[in-house]
Amino acid sequence: MARNWSAMHVQDGYLSPEVCAATGLVAAVAVGYSVYKLRDGVSDRVVPLTGMTAAMIFAGQMVNFPIGLPVSGHLIGGVLAGMILGPWAGCLAVTMVLVVQRFLFSDGGLFTLGANILHMAVIGSIGGYAIVSIVRRFFKKPNVGAIVGSVVASWVTVVAASALFCLEFRLSHPAGAFEFRNIFAMMVAIHSLIGVGEALITAAIVSYVLAQRPDLILGQTSASGDTVMAGVGRVTAAGIVVALCIGAFLAPFKSNLDDGLEHVSKVQGFSELAHNAWAFFADYDAIPVFGGQWQGLSVSVAGVVGTLSVLLLALAFGRAVSPRSKVVEAGRE
Repeated sequence: MARNWSAMHVQDGYLSPEVCAATGLVAAVAVGYSVYKLRDGVSDRVVPLTGMTAAMIFAGQMVNFPIGLPVSGHLIGGVLAGMILGPWAGCLAVTMVLVVQRFLFSDGGLFTLGANILHMAVIGSIGGYAIVSIVRRFFKKPNVGAIVGSVVASWVTVVAASALFCLEFRLSHPAGAFEFRNIFAMMVAIHSLIGVGEALITAAIVSYVLAQRPDLILGQTSASGDTVMAGVGRVTAAGIVVALCIGAFLAPFKSNLDDGLEHVSKVQGFSELAHNAWAFFADYDAIPVFGGQWQGLSVSVAGVVGTLSVLLLALAFGRAVSPRSKVVEAGRE
């Protein structure tokens, strides 16, 4: 039986229209401000790097990992995006991943898209970047501070997002409808373990990047906010290849255990509230392949199609927000 991948994100039906509107407004303001900041300070070199990072996050989110309970988790990637791209480009990169997941594969709800952006893009990238910046001040060695900061920020943002969902869920339903204390306890406890996985994956990637291209994490920053990075073409190409390989060859072998929110919804009795909205495909494993629906091959195709879609969307968006004058100046240089 095909498994419901959309349970990875908050689905329609869990939150009230008022809460959806409020979270959507906050997410829209954060995304809009990120665009504003990038129009004033984006480097032309950052555009392909943003596309590569978004593609890798999309592929990474397809791979669920077990956490030692009958539950699985998956990479969010907000902290990683914030550390490589900066908080504003990182927020937009994760947002584009969520948009492609929603409209291409019905991953998450239509009306809860704002909540998902708030949880993963805003808290993950902007909040995570702020936490990393604070933690790094306590370490004399920049590399050590970056790695420790990535661990702390990854764990905190995952737990904070789960706690925020609990608050949103409580505001969406009348008192007595559900055991809200139990929901909060389970969500935070399970996501504390998922946060450990997020922290380990993020720290491993950050450590590798620091060993190969420390300027991507610790690069000098100009007054306008542009990160000084030279020769990112090879890094971008390598990252895209890795993302495609993860989506094509690793995603079909992901853990089939329920993810954190899905498990809590079943145990606490609110899973039936969820309903799906329209998308191009019903799920990642619902793409017709060779006239049928071969689940493993379908997931591989979805991984490649989704990764390339995110990449193209990020590149197009990056070019659109890049000030034309800076692009011209970069070409002249």
